[in-house]
Amino acid sequence: MASGLHKRTVQEALNASMGQAGAKFISDNEEHTGSFVAIQCIEDTVFATLTPSDTTYGYGVGSYNGNTMASETIPAGTVIYGRWTTVDLTSGLVIAYVG
Repeated sequence: MASGLHKRTVQEALNASMGQAGAKFISDNEEHTGSFVAIQCIEDTVFATLTPSDTTYGYGVGSYNGNTMASETIPAGTVIYGRWTTVDLTSGLVIAYVG
């Protein structure tokens, strides 16, 4: 069964991949779930959790190569592209673009 971007027209999928489905401002230490296509750090940010929708290659989690972004300081102005399902901050401010 198709899901996510596969259910959309080419133009709708392109718009969604560029964050045109909206955004979520995150400034707390709560777990936020959804389908995010980019995470923009407004100030220096430390993630408690940043979970990719496809963990096959382990981006953002420690199971792929033993490395994880958790506890690393990501500088203000950085944009992290991908497809993320969970964002939880230790500190910082981000805009999570929905797609």
